[in-house]
Amino acid sequence: MADLIGLSTKIVDSGIADQPVNRTTGELSEIADKLAMVESFSHVVTWDSGDGLVCFDTSHVNSGQQVVDSIRSWSADPFNALVYTHGHSDHVGGSVAFGANARALGHQAPRVIAHKNVQRRFDRYRYTNDWNVAINAR
Repeated sequence: MADLIGLSTKIVDSGIADQPVNRTTGELSEIADKLAMVESFSHVVTWDSGDGLVCFDTSHVNSGQQVVDSIRSWSADPFNALVYTHGHSDHVGGSVAFGANARALGHQAPRVIAHKNVQRRFDRYRYTNDWNVAINAR
């Protein structure tokens, strides 16, 4: 478990980033009582609310299972809610792994909390997917 607060404080206080600042280790670190973060493609913060786990973002589809496995090493409580901080697929694509884990454990599917425009963004991604692939291939 990394001392994420210590690492952040060192960089902020010194103004020197002499090591990677966006680590993607897949490692879970408890940053406060009942609060943890998994360092992933997009980080996932998890809060043990006492009524289940609340996860802020779910990482990318390719790293979602690793994130779930890291969280499960910390807590077996059900995923109560997934909070999407915004509608980028690299922050919410891991949701599939969270849902699959809930089903495998016989838990209720976590509810999703997001801004009302997130669904429109997802619809736009589907509509423009081929175009985005062509642009990103350049």
